[in-house]
Amino acid sequence: MRSKVDRLSTLTITHWLLIAAVFHILVTVLIFIVAHFRLLPNQFDQTGVGISFSIDGVRYREISAQLADALKHDGLAQWRRIDAPVHCRIFSLSFVLVGSVVGYNILAAEPINLIYYLGILGGIYLLAREVFNSKSGLVAAGVVAVWPSFLLHSTQFIRDSACIFYLVGLMLALAMLIGRTLTWTKALLIALSSILLMTVFWSTRGNLWNIVLTALAIASLLLIVRLIRDRKLFLPNLTMLLVIIFTALVMPTRVPSPSLDDQRQPKAVIVLSSAPNSKQTMWSRLIRQFRARREGFRLYRARASNIDEDRTFYNGSDVFKYLPRAAVVGFFAPFPRMWFESGTTGRPGRLLAALETLVMYFLYVPAALCVWNERRKLTMWLIFLFASTGMVALGLIVVNAGALFRLRYAFWTLTIMLAVRGLEIVKGKYLTRS
Repeated sequence: MRSKVDRLSTLTITHWLLIAAVFHILVTVLIFIVAHFRLLPNQFDQTGVGISFSIDGVRYREISAQLADALKHDGLAQWRRIDAPVHCRIFSLSFVLVGSVVGYNILAAEPINLIYYLGILGGIYLLAREVFNSKSGLVAAGVVAVWPSFLLHSTQFIRDSACIFYLVGLMLALAMLIGRTLTWTKALLIALSSILLMTVFWSTRGNLWNIVLTALAIASLLLIVRLIRDRKLFLPNLTMLLVIIFTALVMPTRVPSPSLDDQRQPKAVIVLSSAPNSKQTMWSRLIRQFRARREGFRLYRARASNIDEDRTFYNGSDVFKYLPRAAVVGFFAPFPRMWFESGTTGRPGRLLAALETLVMYFLYVPAALCVWNERRKLTMWLIFLFASTGMVALGLIVVNAGALFRLRYAFWTLTIMLAVRGLEIVKGKYLTRS
């Protein structure tokens, strides 16, 4: 049982979510006004889409509009026949309901984007409360809520917010499986929720499926550690985790993922089942696809933002030799020398990225302190290992700093959670002594 001090009332959380909702709506309206009156024509088109920092959002808005028109004029059958990403189908429903009033722009997408935004904040709060306490959860959610570039991207037609929402929800489910002693009923509910989250993630962004597999691998290892440490079987927890793992392994062969057919998007991770009949070993295919993914990110138009684009992996030795450098890139890019250059987002965009990166440099210190002080807590290791592994993997695969910046949001949100807890530890243990 949690102590009364550790729990914030449901009413308090509801109030904060309402404030966050109003804040997000106001930001979206402000961006639309700026875009509509062409106050920043190099940054936004007249629908509010960021043409410099969210270029794929232009295409996704057009697809969503096409789907909405098909649904309104030709019916559900034609809407289903159009080949389109899942997140565009979701946006098209909002277009049908709201677009006829405000037009096919970011205002029409706001109902969906707001759900993702509040879902991410709520998930961060619940995850931090599960691992640490309510106060850490509330502060971490507040920091993420006002994180400038994340907030800006959360108003767009891109799928980043949806994917972060699904991942945070999956991490919460895994934290419960690792940290709690569950009944069969609760374990089953958690497993069903996890499978649902994995299904929508696979349908939305199957080319990042290895992120899910990594989370499950880490969770499995930590649950085994708990079984050995506590000398108990925790059969409901173990059984349901195995069910989740089995589903994750089978899903790529059973459920279609439109995102895998999105050839205009470089693939950031590897889908190991992509060549089941190949005579090559899995490791050989992995190296080959590492090389192909890095090659794909070299095609980004912002070539000045590319990092180590000349590095190519031909064998396992090349990969292992690059791992330390990949960690540096994953955690610290864009580097200070890149902060004042003018890229596709312009100098203001570079300066914003520089400011956020600098803040993260400082937040890594209390995050490390949290890892040390909470080292006996297995759920903390779930967050830390998943975030760290993810950032190193991005440093290994993603050549373009701008693409890396966006793909790293899911891992930065978890790192912010650790940092907030670390700052709480500093305040509680050290500042009170003076």
